[in-house]
Amino acid sequence: MRHLLLPVFALMLTLRCPAQLPGAPEPAPIKGTFYISVDDAATIYVNGQKAFSAPIGENRSPELELKVGDRIVVELRNDTDGRHFIMLFASSDGQTVISFKQHDFKIVPDIGVTDFTPEQFQQWTKYAKEEKQKKAKKLPITSGSEFIWGDLDKCIIAGPITPHMISQKQR
Repeated sequence: MRHLLLPVFALMLTLRCPAQLPGAPEPAPIKGTFYISVDDAATIYVNGQKAFSAPIGENRSPELELKVGDRIVVELRNDTDGRHFIMLFASSDGQTVISFKQHDFKIVPDIGVTDFTPEQFQQWTKYAKEEKQKKAKKLPITSGSEFIWGDLDKCIIAGPITPHMISQKQR
């Protein structure tokens, strides 16, 4: 029986779900809000446009729309002892959450970057670093987001929104 399951499992991994098929409709944009906890400051850019500047502590951005393929750039700054950054995006209806994890972001080696191309993202080799936090406050909405940072106290991390980052709340 086990010998039958392995080929079936391998086949399932190679099949595409309807959303991945050529010509499949793009997922609808999600209207919602960023929730952020940062020490000391974070500035978030979406597709090259400044979306929100978060001072130290827990913050919530104004409402905006995100969709698969949008490019997120986060400029982080730490001026004091200790640092942390965690972010999620929750839909206005509370049914959808976009989580941001360490492996979703790469460290941008240049200064002043607010947007990127797929080619630039491929060229960046270092992933954001996961920061283990004991004292930092969690965000008010449950998500799979992780505490992350770059390699310096002042750094830039960037990544695209992908389908695997999006989850629906169970009803």
